[in-house]
Amino acid sequence: MKPSSYYSSDGDIAYISVRSARGPVRTERDKWGLLDYDRETGELVGIEVWNASTVLPIELVEALPRLDGRRTVLDRSELAKPQPA
Repeated sequence: MKPSSYYSSDGDIAYISVRSARGPVRTERDKWGLLDYDRETGELVGIEVWNASTVLPIELVEALPRLDGRRTVLDRSELAKPQPA
């Protein structure tokens, strides 16, 4: 089980969990990363920040649990498809 918030130097990605989703998550892309929303409530549940070591305060990056070395492959092709309402 991965931590709810983490940093991976493999992709220089930080994921910060805001709250637990009650159901499926809807993802929106931004120029700096991704925003995850609970599909049921519309509440923000998490933020993925790309180039985290250059965008976020270093103290935050250093405080996040590490997922280094796992080489997680993220498939972004689903982001190009329209999301159902």
